[in-house]
Amino acid sequence: MATETVVRELDESAVEAPKTVYVKKTYSPEYLAEHRALMDRVLEEGGRRIRASCERAIALGIIDKDGNRLKKELPADMQPGADRDFGG
Repeated sequence: MATETVVRELDESAVEAPKTVYVKKTYSPEYLAEHRALMDRVLEEGGRRIRASCERAIALGIIDKDGNRLKKELPADMQPGADRDFGG
């Protein structure tokens, strides 16, 4: 019994996959300005959300104003050696 691999040649009608071509894109100044404005808004909103989260954590007494954690207690399911069920 032969275990050789048969390699067929492509027919003339067979289509080969195109080669990947990397093209350096150039963007218009309008696009770049719009992109920069969008990124500025995203970063500003992200900063606002982070500040709000920190202020809330301070108000709840979880961290101090320097970001150090105040509450050291862990819930029962997070204690070392606890029997956990992750729902799986």
